[in-house]
Amino acid sequence: MRHAFEIGGIETEVWLARDGDAYRLHGDAGEARVALNQRGAEAVLDLDGLTEKALVVLDGETIHVHVAGGNYTLRHLDPARRFADGDASGGADVARAPMPGTVVRIDVAAGQKVATGDPLVVIESMKLETTIRAWHDGIVADIHVAAGQSFDRDALLVTLAAEAA
Repeated sequence: MRHAFEIGGIETEVWLARDGDAYRLHGDAGEARVALNQRGAEAVLDLDGLTEKALVVLDGETIHVHVAGGNYTLRHLDPARRFADGDASGGADVARAPMPGTVVRIDVAAGQKVATGDPLVVIESMKLETTIRAWHDGIVADIHVAAGQSFDRDALLVTLAAEAA
């Protein structure tokens, strides 16, 4: 599955694939086998056989890592927010599909009021379900897909309109 992170102000996209008891991490810099065995904040990071003690702290979408004497801050970029497009007036946003897949369930109806974090649509890709959630308070202006429908990456899913003041 693809994930995007902001590291030092730069957006980086990586692909994770299961590799036994670890993961194979693919990115612009190449690929590596990665395992993180964590107990609370203490962890052991294994990167292609090199093992380091690490301290990992999650703060919402921000991940703080202290490893090998260095401190790193990563921010996970939520797919719904990342692929949301604002219209010219800034009053409506469109959630786009972060990956190709199939619509499992639609949790809202056009005209419905939603709050930040409310589930909008559940999609499935590669046997993994992902809930697309409202990225701001608003009104569901349009639903561009139907339950059971297949779609490509970047397809329109749901449009949110700002609430009238």
